[in-house]
Amino acid sequence: MPPSITVLMAVFNQAATLPDALASLWSQTDPDFELLVIDDGSTDDTPAILAQQTDPRLRVLTNPTNLGLTASLNRGLAEARGEFIARMDGDDISLPDRLAAQRAYLQRHPSVAACGSWVQTFGARQELWRFPARPDDLRAELLFENVLAHGSVMLRRAALQAHDLRYDETLVRAQDYDLWARLAHHAPLANLPRPLLRYRLHTGQVGAADSAGQRATAQQVRRLQLGWLGLEPTAQEMDLHLALSTSDFVANLDWLGQARAWLEKIAAANQRSGEYPARALRRTLARRWLAACRAAHSLGLPAWQTYTASPLTRPSLTAARVFLLCLRAEVRRG
Repeated sequence: MPPSITVLMAVFNQAATLPDALASLWSQTDPDFELLVIDDGSTDDTPAILAQQTDPRLRVLTNPTNLGLTASLNRGLAEARGEFIARMDGDDISLPDRLAAQRAYLQRHPSVAACGSWVQTFGARQELWRFPARPDDLRAELLFENVLAHGSVMLRRAALQAHDLRYDETLVRAQDYDLWARLAHHAPLANLPRPLLRYRLHTGQVGAADSAGQRATAQQVRRLQLGWLGLEPTAQEMDLHLALSTSDFVANLDWLGQARAWLEKIAAANQRSGEYPARALRRTLARRWLAACRAAHSLGLPAWQTYTASPLTRPSLTAARVFLLCLRAEVRRG
Protein backbone atom coordinates (compact mmCIF):
# COMPACT_ATOMS: atom_id res chain seq x y z
CA MET A 1 0.00 0.00 0.00
CA PRO A 2 1.51 3.39 -0.96
CA PRO A 3 2.29 5.91 1.77
CA SER A 4 -0.05 8.83 2.34
CA ILE A 5 2.74 11.39 1.93
CA THR A 6 5.84 11.63 -0.22
CA VAL A 7 8.42 14.04 1.20
CA LEU A 8 10.33 15.25 -1.84
CA MET A 9 13.89 16.46 -1.31
CA ALA A 10 16.41 17.30 -4.03
CA VAL A 11 19.99 17.57 -2.78
CA PHE A 12 23.36 18.53 -4.19
CA ASN A 13 26.48 18.56 -1.99
CA GLN A 14 24.59 19.15 1.27
CA ALA A 15 26.54 16.84 3.56
CA ALA A 16 27.00 19.57 6.18
CA THR A 17 23.27 20.13 6.76
CA LEU A 18 21.58 16.93 5.56
CA PRO A 19 21.81 14.95 8.86
CA ASP A 20 19.75 17.56 10.73
CA ALA A 21 17.19 17.71 7.92
CA LEU A 22 16.82 13.93 7.93
CA ALA A 23 16.58 13.74 11.72
CA SER A 24 13.69 16.23 11.64
CA LEU A 25 11.79 13.92 9.30
CA TRP A 26 12.44 10.73 11.25
CA SER A 27 10.99 12.58 14.27
CA GLN A 28 7.66 13.41 12.60
CA THR A 29 4.54 12.55 14.59
CA ASP A 30 2.88 11.26 11.41
CA PRO A 31 4.87 8.17 10.34
CA ASP A 32 2.89 7.46 7.14
CA PHE A 33 5.31 8.88 4.59
CA GLU A 34 8.13 8.01 2.26
CA LEU A 35 11.17 10.22 1.90
CA LEU A 36 12.12 10.47 -1.75
CA VAL A 37 15.56 12.03 -2.15
CA ILE A 38 16.85 12.99 -5.58
CA ASP A 39 20.64 13.16 -5.35
CA ASP A 40 21.60 15.51 -8.16
CA GLY A 41 25.10 14.14 -8.72
CA SER A 42 26.61 15.10 -5.36
CA THR A 43 30.41 14.91 -5.09
CA ASP A 44 30.75 15.37 -1.31
CA ASP A 45 29.65 12.99 1.48
CA THR A 46 25.94 13.36 0.67
CA PRO A 47 25.68 9.86 -0.93
CA ALA A 48 27.45 8.28 2.05
CA ILE A 49 25.10 9.99 4.53
CA LEU A 50 22.10 8.71 2.59
CA ALA A 51 23.57 5.21 2.40
CA GLN A 52 23.97 5.14 6.19
CA GLN A 53 20.25 5.70 6.77
CA THR A 54 18.42 2.58 7.95
CA ASP A 55 14.83 3.81 7.86
CA PRO A 56 12.95 1.79 5.19
CA ARG A 57 10.84 4.85 4.30
CA LEU A 58 13.82 6.35 2.46
CA ARG A 59 14.12 6.05 -1.32
CA VAL A 60 17.12 7.56 -3.08
CA LEU A 61 17.30 8.24 -6.81
CA THR A 62 20.62 9.45 -8.19
CA ASN A 63 20.84 11.58 -11.30
CA PRO A 64 23.64 10.37 -13.63
CA THR A 65 24.77 14.00 -14.04
CA ASN A 66 23.90 17.24 -12.30
CA LEU A 67 20.53 18.22 -13.83
CA GLY A 68 19.72 21.16 -11.57
CA LEU A 69 16.97 21.70 -9.04
CA THR A 70 14.05 22.11 -11.43
CA ALA A 71 14.62 18.90 -13.39
CA SER A 72 15.37 17.00 -10.18
CA LEU A 73 12.09 18.09 -8.62
CA ASN A 74 10.17 17.07 -11.73
CA ARG A 75 11.79 13.64 -11.55
CA GLY A 76 10.60 13.46 -7.96
CA LEU A 77 7.05 14.49 -8.87
CA ALA A 78 6.94 11.71 -11.45
CA GLU A 79 8.25 9.11 -8.96
CA ALA A 80 6.18 10.17 -5.93
CA ARG A 81 3.71 7.58 -4.65
CA GLY A 82 1.93 9.56 -1.93
CA GLU A 83 -1.46 11.20 -2.15
CA PHE A 84 0.29 14.33 -0.87
CA ILE A 85 3.76 15.61 -1.77
CA ALA A 86 5.61 17.62 0.87
CA ARG A 87 8.57 19.67 -0.30
CA MET A 88 11.63 20.12 1.86
CA ASP A 89 15.23 21.14 1.24
CA GLY A 90 18.31 19.41 2.59
CA ASP A 91 19.36 22.38 4.71
CA ASP A 92 16.05 23.03 6.47
CA ILE A 93 14.25 21.46 9.43
CA SER A 94 10.60 20.38 9.65
CA LEU A 95 8.98 20.75 13.05
CA PRO A 96 7.68 17.46 14.50
CA ASP A 97 3.99 17.95 13.69
CA ARG A 98 4.47 19.50 10.26
CA LEU A 99 3.33 16.55 8.14
CA ALA A 100 0.45 15.68 10.46
CA ALA A 101 -0.87 19.25 10.52
CA GLN A 102 -0.70 19.78 6.78
CA ARG A 103 -2.18 16.40 5.89
CA ALA A 104 -5.06 17.01 8.31
CA TYR A 105 -5.74 20.41 6.76
CA LEU A 106 -5.79 19.06 3.21
CA GLN A 107 -8.06 16.20 4.23
CA ARG A 108 -10.49 18.67 5.82
CA HIS A 109 -10.37 20.97 2.76
CA PRO A 110 -10.55 18.73 -0.32
CA SER A 111 -10.72 21.67 -2.75
CA VAL A 112 -7.36 23.08 -1.59
CA ALA A 113 -4.48 21.98 -3.84
CA ALA A 114 -1.53 23.03 -1.65
CA CYS A 115 -0.84 24.04 1.92
CA GLY A 116 2.22 25.91 3.17
CA SER A 117 2.96 27.47 6.55
CA TRP A 118 4.69 30.30 8.31
CA VAL A 119 8.46 29.91 8.55
CA GLN A 120 10.98 30.46 11.35
CA THR A 121 14.43 31.31 10.00
CA PHE A 122 17.75 30.43 11.62
CA GLY A 123 21.40 30.78 10.75
CA ALA A 124 22.32 34.23 9.44
CA ARG A 125 19.16 35.82 10.91
CA GLN A 126 16.29 34.77 13.13
CA GLU A 127 12.94 35.96 11.78
CA LEU A 128 9.34 34.79 11.69
CA TRP A 129 7.96 34.93 8.17
CA ARG A 130 4.19 35.32 8.21
CA PHE A 131 2.20 34.63 5.05
CA PRO A 132 -1.52 35.05 4.30
CA ALA A 133 -3.44 31.99 5.40
CA ARG A 134 -6.82 32.23 3.65
CA PRO A 135 -6.94 31.03 0.02
CA ASP A 136 -8.54 34.23 -1.31
CA ASP A 137 -5.91 36.46 0.29
CA LEU A 138 -3.09 34.17 -0.79
CA ARG A 139 -4.29 34.19 -4.41
CA ALA A 140 -4.48 37.98 -4.50
CA GLU A 141 -1.02 38.39 -2.95
CA LEU A 142 0.50 36.06 -5.56
CA LEU A 143 -0.16 38.77 -8.13
CA PHE A 144 2.61 40.74 -6.44
CA GLU A 145 4.87 38.27 -4.61
CA ASN A 146 5.50 34.66 -3.70
CA VAL A 147 3.69 33.99 -0.42
CA LEU A 148 4.23 30.22 -0.25
CA ALA A 149 7.62 29.21 1.16
CA HIS A 150 8.84 26.47 -1.16
CA GLY A 151 10.21 24.12 1.49
CA SER A 152 7.05 24.41 3.60
CA VAL A 153 4.51 23.33 0.97
CA MET A 154 2.47 20.12 0.86
CA LEU A 155 0.81 19.52 -2.52
CA ARG A 156 -2.15 17.41 -3.48
CA ARG A 157 -0.72 15.12 -6.18
CA ALA A 158 -4.11 14.66 -7.88
CA ALA A 159 -4.38 18.43 -8.41
CA LEU A 160 -1.05 18.53 -10.24
CA GLN A 161 -2.09 15.59 -12.39
CA ALA A 162 -5.55 16.96 -13.13
CA HIS A 163 -4.10 20.13 -14.60
CA ASP A 164 -0.91 18.59 -16.02
CA LEU A 165 1.28 20.81 -13.89
CA ARG A 166 4.96 20.48 -13.04
CA TYR A 167 7.92 22.80 -12.59
CA ASP A 168 8.89 24.73 -15.73
CA GLU A 169 12.35 23.40 -16.63
CA THR A 170 13.18 26.52 -18.63
CA LEU A 171 13.33 28.35 -15.29
CA VAL A 172 16.41 28.20 -13.10
CA ARG A 173 15.14 30.69 -10.51
CA ALA A 174 11.72 31.25 -8.85
CA GLN A 175 10.38 28.03 -10.35
CA ASP A 176 8.22 27.58 -7.26
CA TYR A 177 6.56 31.01 -7.66
CA ASP A 178 5.72 30.10 -11.24
CA LEU A 179 4.20 26.75 -10.25
CA TRP A 180 2.14 28.27 -7.42
CA ALA A 181 0.73 30.94 -9.74
CA ARG A 182 -0.30 28.36 -12.35
CA LEU A 183 -1.75 26.03 -9.72
CA ALA A 184 -3.68 28.86 -8.04
CA HIS A 185 -5.23 29.64 -11.43
CA HIS A 186 -7.09 26.31 -11.08
CA ALA A 187 -7.53 25.63 -7.35
CA PRO A 188 -7.29 27.30 -3.91
CA LEU A 189 -3.97 27.37 -2.02
CA ALA A 190 -3.55 28.04 1.70
CA ASN A 191 -1.04 28.52 4.51
CA LEU A 192 -1.28 27.33 8.10
CA PRO A 193 -0.75 30.44 10.26
CA ARG A 194 2.00 29.01 12.41
CA PRO A 195 5.62 28.03 11.74
CA LEU A 196 6.07 24.41 10.69
CA LEU A 197 9.46 24.82 9.01
CA ARG A 198 12.80 26.15 10.19
CA TYR A 199 14.48 27.73 7.18
CA ARG A 200 18.25 28.11 7.13
CA LEU A 201 19.49 31.52 5.97
CA HIS A 202 22.98 31.62 4.54
CA THR A 203 24.85 33.42 1.78
CA GLY A 204 25.05 30.43 -0.54
CA GLN A 205 21.35 30.24 -1.31
CA VAL A 206 20.10 30.52 -4.87
CA GLY A 207 18.20 33.74 -4.26
CA ALA A 208 21.24 35.44 -2.77
CA ALA A 209 23.55 34.09 -5.46
CA ASP A 210 21.45 35.34 -8.38
CA SER A 211 19.04 38.03 -7.24
CA ALA A 212 18.86 39.47 -10.78
CA GLY A 213 17.77 36.12 -12.22
CA GLN A 214 15.29 35.66 -9.38
CA ARG A 215 13.81 39.10 -10.04
CA ALA A 216 13.55 38.56 -13.79
CA THR A 217 11.67 35.29 -13.38
CA ALA A 218 9.38 36.80 -10.75
CA GLN A 219 8.52 39.58 -13.19
CA GLN A 220 7.72 36.95 -15.79
CA VAL A 221 5.33 35.27 -13.34
CA ARG A 222 3.67 38.59 -12.49
CA ARG A 223 3.19 39.37 -16.18
CA LEU A 224 1.58 35.95 -16.66
CA GLN A 225 -0.95 36.67 -13.92
CA LEU A 226 -1.66 40.17 -15.21
CA GLY A 227 -2.40 38.55 -18.56
CA TRP A 228 -5.12 36.45 -16.92
CA LEU A 229 -6.74 39.76 -15.96
CA GLY A 230 -6.74 40.76 -19.62
CA LEU A 231 -3.94 43.29 -19.12
CA GLU A 232 -1.00 43.83 -21.45
CA PRO A 233 1.21 46.08 -19.31
CA THR A 234 3.71 48.47 -20.81
CA ALA A 235 7.33 48.47 -19.69
CA GLN A 236 6.56 51.46 -17.46
CA GLU A 237 3.60 49.66 -15.89
CA MET A 238 5.74 46.58 -15.24
CA ASP A 239 8.31 48.81 -13.54
CA LEU A 240 5.53 50.24 -11.38
CA HIS A 241 4.28 46.75 -10.58
CA LEU A 242 7.78 45.66 -9.57
CA ALA A 243 8.18 48.67 -7.29
CA LEU A 244 4.79 48.03 -5.66
CA SER A 245 5.66 44.35 -5.26
CA THR A 246 9.02 44.96 -3.62
CA SER A 247 8.15 48.16 -1.67
CA ASP A 248 10.65 50.12 -3.75
CA PHE A 249 8.53 53.27 -3.61
CA VAL A 250 9.39 56.73 -4.95
CA ALA A 251 8.49 59.69 -2.74
CA ASN A 252 7.09 62.14 -5.27
CA LEU A 253 3.56 63.05 -6.29
CA ASP A 254 4.05 62.23 -9.96
CA TRP A 255 5.11 58.66 -9.14
CA LEU A 256 2.24 58.29 -6.69
CA GLY A 257 -0.18 59.36 -9.40
CA GLN A 258 1.21 56.71 -11.75
CA ALA A 259 1.05 54.05 -9.04
CA ARG A 260 -2.55 54.96 -8.24
CA ALA A 261 -3.53 54.74 -11.90
CA TRP A 262 -1.92 51.31 -12.24
CA LEU A 263 -3.51 49.85 -9.11
CA GLU A 264 -6.92 51.19 -10.13
CA LYS A 265 -6.39 49.71 -13.61
CA ILE A 266 -5.81 46.29 -12.01
CA ALA A 267 -9.00 46.69 -9.95
CA ALA A 268 -11.03 47.62 -13.04
CA ALA A 269 -9.60 44.70 -15.02
CA ASN A 270 -10.62 42.31 -12.24
CA GLN A 271 -14.14 43.72 -12.23
CA ARG A 272 -14.36 42.81 -15.91
CA SER A 273 -12.66 39.41 -15.73
CA GLY A 274 -13.57 38.13 -12.27
CA GLU A 275 -10.19 36.39 -12.20
CA TYR A 276 -9.45 37.14 -8.53
CA PRO A 277 -11.70 37.16 -5.45
CA ALA A 278 -12.86 40.79 -5.53
CA ARG A 279 -12.65 41.64 -1.82
CA ALA A 280 -9.30 39.96 -1.32
CA LEU A 281 -7.75 41.67 -4.34
CA ARG A 282 -9.10 45.02 -3.22
CA ARG A 283 -7.52 44.51 0.22
CA THR A 284 -4.21 43.68 -1.43
CA LEU A 285 -4.35 46.74 -3.70
CA ALA A 286 -5.38 48.97 -0.80
CA ARG A 287 -2.45 47.79 1.34
CA ARG A 288 0.03 48.56 -1.38
CA TRP A 289 -1.52 51.95 -2.08
CA LEU A 290 -1.35 52.87 1.60
CA ALA A 291 2.27 51.66 1.85
CA ALA A 292 3.27 53.76 -1.18
CA CYS A 293 1.67 56.89 0.29
CA ARG A 294 3.18 56.20 3.71
CA ALA A 295 6.64 56.08 2.11
CA ALA A 296 5.94 59.56 0.70
CA HIS A 297 4.75 61.07 4.00
CA SER A 298 7.65 63.55 3.95
CA LEU A 299 5.73 65.38 1.21
CA GLY A 300 3.24 66.44 3.87
CA LEU A 301 -0.48 66.86 3.35
CA PRO A 302 -0.27 66.58 -0.47
CA ALA A 303 0.68 62.91 0.04
CA TRP A 304 -2.36 62.41 2.29
CA GLN A 305 -4.64 64.19 -0.19
CA THR A 306 -3.31 61.97 -2.95
CA TYR A 307 -4.00 58.91 -0.82
CA THR A 308 -7.59 59.86 0.01
CA ALA A 309 -8.39 60.77 -3.61
CA SER A 310 -8.26 57.12 -4.66
CA PRO A 311 -11.22 54.72 -4.39
CA LEU A 312 -8.68 52.23 -3.01
CA THR A 313 -8.52 54.21 0.24
CA ARG A 314 -9.74 52.25 3.27
CA PRO A 315 -10.11 53.62 6.82
CA SER A 316 -7.79 51.90 9.27
CA LEU A 317 -5.55 52.55 12.23
CA THR A 318 -2.54 52.44 9.91
CA ALA A 319 -4.13 55.04 7.65
CA ALA A 320 -4.67 57.29 10.69
CA ARG A 321 -0.99 56.95 11.56
CA VAL A 322 -0.04 57.88 7.99
CA PHE A 323 -2.18 61.01 8.31
CA LEU A 324 -0.30 61.97 11.47
CA LEU A 325 3.03 61.41 9.73
CA CYS A 326 1.94 63.62 6.84
CA LEU A 327 0.65 66.28 9.23
CA ARG A 328 3.92 66.34 11.18
CA ALA A 329 5.88 66.61 7.94
CA GLU A 330 3.64 69.51 6.88
CA VAL A 331 4.25 71.31 10.16
CA ARG A 332 8.01 70.87 9.77
CA ARG A 333 7.82 72.12 6.19
CA GLY A 334 5.83 75.18 7.30
